Parts: sequence; structure tokens; C-alpha cells
Amino acid sequence: MCFCNLTSTFFSTLPDDYERKLKDEIYGCFKYIGIPIETVYHMPVQDRRYFIMKHNAEQEHLVHEQEEMMNKPNQNQTRSNGNLNTYAKLEQQNNNRR
Repeated sequence: MCFCNLTSTFFSTLPDDYERKLKDEIYGCFKYIGIPIETVYHMPVQDRRYFIMKHNAEQEHLVHEQEEMMNKPNQNQTRSNGNLNTYAKLEQQNNNRR
């Protein structure tokens, strides 16, 4: 749903949840982006929406990078597991020779 639909008539009634959405945007700019509340109140709608979209895109990018790091096997773990497996095989071979 678009923020302010002016296609029918300019003086049409606003949606019931318009005020809540507007306050959510103002609160988000203030709390999460850090824009001073006085600046947010006087900011044009298109500027406020731009900053919100930019912030959300950056957050999604950070989450995606964190997920990649979590799913990527740790090279040190792989090496140590490989060394342990090699050591275990040598021990088995030594035990079989005795």
C-alpha cells in the first residue's frame, strides 16, 4: 500500500491507519536512524521515506552478511578436525601393527 494515495481526489479521506503509520515512520527515524525528532517533523515525506528505505536496505545487507558468516565453515575448525582425523588414523594403524 502506498503511503499517500492521491490518485482519486486530493481531498479524499485518509485511511484509518494513516496516523499510526505516520507516527511509526517518525519514531523509526528518530530511534533507529538517529535523526533528531525536530528534523523528522519538518522533513519532506519523500526524504523521510528515502532514509527509511536506505536504512532498511543496509540492515538487510548486514543480516545477510552475518548469515553467510554463520553458515560458512570456520577454516581453523576444518584444519583442526582434519588434523585430528589424521592423528586418529595414525593411531589406528599403530594399534593394528601391535
